[in-house]
Amino acid sequence: MTSRHPDMFSGIPVENSDGTISIICSLAQMADALANDWPSDGPMFLAALAALVEARVGRCSTRDVHRAFIAAALEADCLPDSYMKN
Repeated sequence: MTSRHPDMFSGIPVENSDGTISIICSLAQMADALANDWPSDGPMFLAALAALVEARVGRCSTRDVHRAFIAAALEADCLPDSYMKN
């Protein structure tokens, strides 16, 4: 994360429904990923959406949103095996 781009973080690989991998590196990309064809609508998905909204109004840190997104990706089973081994 840089001070000039506080919504940026190290990339999270997400496996798409077609088998391709997208690297999510910003809150905007995270919101886009969740809004478009996310494979789950469970409680972690909803928590990630809520965290994004809270971050937008300054009540949630980028780090907390990052964690919520990873939890949603785990719930949706869309983190590649290679990411899970790290």
